[in-house]
Amino acid sequence: MRAIFIAPGPYMDCVSVVTPTFNRPEPLRRALASLFRQTNINDFAVEIIVVDNSLEGNARVAVAALAAQSPFALHYLSEPRPGVANARNAGVAAARGRWIAFLDDDEEADPLWLASLVAVARDVGADAVFGPIEARAEGGLPIGAFAPFFERRITRAPRADITDLAAFLGTNNSMFDRAACLAAEVNFDPRLNETGGEDSLLLQRLVQAGRRFHFAPRALVYEWAPERRLTWAYVKKRNFLSGQIRVFVQDFINPGRRGVIAFWMAVGVAQTLVFGAATLATAPFGGELSEKMAARLHSGLGKIFWAPRFRPILYGRGLVS
Repeated sequence: MRAIFIAPGPYMDCVSVVTPTFNRPEPLRRALASLFRQTNINDFAVEIIVVDNSLEGNARVAVAALAAQSPFALHYLSEPRPGVANARNAGVAAARGRWIAFLDDDEEADPLWLASLVAVARDVGADAVFGPIEARAEGGLPIGAFAPFFERRITRAPRADITDLAAFLGTNNSMFDRAACLAAEVNFDPRLNETGGEDSLLLQRLVQAGRRFHFAPRALVYEWAPERRLTWAYVKKRNFLSGQIRVFVQDFINPGRRGVIAFWMAVGVAQTLVFGAATLATAPFGGELSEKMAARLHSGLGKIFWAPRFRPILYGRGLVS
């Protein structure tokens, strides 16, 4: 691994923003530009770590071109071993902040994003803080009925404890107290490099360890969906894998949580029956409603067919999610 643009000295009260990237130079530029625009951050330091997961290290040029514009320490890190878990682990290992935040390369942070995450962490002593995600379509396209499948909407009060929602959270738009949550040598399980779910597994392990998660509604990020993702075929594949992740992360926890696995499989059966019937009922009419029902049916099917042989690849050699 090779790093450039490294600022000297560790920080005490600092947020390290980790942004993994894989062959997406233009979205990466947008994500970084949004980090450069952060406001209300005078009482803590910020560093940005871009982890390039391409074999060619092709994000290096984009990061170098933006270095002069960055108001913060900007780090470039090449992690050529393919896999989303490898990229996240490399970013955490390079980070020096008290808090570690994650912003994906297809996201754009609101100017108050970091300030809002840190304010909640300080106010309640949260181990981890999560913000909402709003979906937008690339190229000025309307996102329409696809929006709910790319968003994170949480209807809780500011600073509310959302530990009970851990199964529905991910590291996109999150910040962790490093000492409490990311002190392991390998935080994200490399066995999940291609399917994803490495963040869901980490969150489940943190819940088991008694860590508490809180909500920062002002810490908004926008997830930009390219046109190739705005198809019902992609949404169904994504939902199927999301359903699988609910279950198989429980099997990765040592010992496997058989009771929780049975619960999620039962949920999957119920979803399959309800949305399967709804799909059949709406199929003759076609249109968005039928596709929505079929997408939710796939979420239920994923909870039933969660064994390794059924898992699609969304990262690395497959379609990047």
